[in-house]
Amino acid sequence: MIDHRRSLPPGAVFERRNGLRTVHWTGGAAGSLLFLGGRGDFIEKYAESYWDWRAQGFALASFDWRGQGGSGRLGDGDAGHVDSFDVWLADLADQVAWFQATSPPPWFVVAHSMGGHLLLRHLASAPGRFARAVLLAPMLGLRAAPLGPVVTRAVARIAVALGLGKSYAPMQGPYGAVQRSAARGALLTSDAARFSDEGWWLDQHPELALGGVSYGWLAAAFASLDVIGTPGLLERITLPLLVLVPERERLVDNGATARDVARVAGATLATIAGASHELLREVDPIREAVLERIEGFLRG
Repeated sequence: MIDHRRSLPPGAVFERRNGLRTVHWTGGAAGSLLFLGGRGDFIEKYAESYWDWRAQGFALASFDWRGQGGSGRLGDGDAGHVDSFDVWLADLADQVAWFQATSPPPWFVVAHSMGGHLLLRHLASAPGRFARAVLLAPMLGLRAAPLGPVVTRAVARIAVALGLGKSYAPMQGPYGAVQRSAARGALLTSDAARFSDEGWWLDQHPELALGGVSYGWLAAAFASLDVIGTPGLLERITLPLLVLVPERERLVDNGATARDVARVAGATLATIAGASHELLREVDPIREAVLERIEGFLRG
C-alpha cells in the first residue's frame, strides 16, 4: 500500500547515537529485528517492510550508515565515500551492542547489499550473537560495469594513490537525474511505482540524498572483499543463515555470493526468480514471496 511506503509505522523513535541517525520501535512478542540497508540507502526507503515486520510482531531498529542518509558525509559534496570499511564495521559493532542491550531476544538481523557484506564480516568476528540472519542480494562481488572489476580495482587504487580518493569515480556524480532515471530503476526493481518512492522521500528530505561512489569507496570495497576471501574467515560463522539473491542481478556478482555462502556451515542460498537487486522493493508477487521466506526462516 502506498501509505505504508510513504510513512513510518507509529511509535518510531529517532535518536542520534555516536554521530549516526538511528530509529527503533519497541515491543515485539516475536523478538527483535535489526535491519541494515545498502550503499546510498536511508532509513525511510524501507518503510513498507517496517510495517510488515511490525505486523509480524518484531521489535525493530535500523540506522543510516556513517557518510550517507542523515549520518553526515565523508567525501567531497555528496559523494558516497569511505577510506576503509573498518569505519562501518566499528559502527555496526556499536549499533549491535546497543540493539541487543535495549531490545528483547531472540535477536534477528536482515541485511541488504552492502549491509550484507558488512554483516558477514561482523558475524565472522562475533559469531553467535544473533539467533538467525538473512542476507538479501549481498555485496560479495562487484560487477563494476562497464570496466569490470579488474580494471575498476586498478583505476581506483591509482586514483587514491594520486590523492583523488574523495572524488567521484568514472561515470559517477552528484545526486540528480541519473539516480531517478528509468535505467537506474531497472537495475534495482521491476516495480516503477516502488522505485519512485525513493524520490518521493528525498523530495521531502533532500538532505538524505547521496551521489555516486568515490574512488576511495571503490578501493575500500575491493579491499574488504579481499578480507572476506581470507581462508577461514567465513567458516567461523555458525548461526543459521538465509541468503536470497535476485535472478536478474546486475550490480553484484551472484557467482561470488554462491562461492562465499558455500563456506558458511548451515547457510541456505536461494535465487528469487524474476527479481532485481532490491528484493524488498520488488513487485507484489516477488516481494510477498521474499517476506514470507524471511518470516518463515526467522520463526524457525
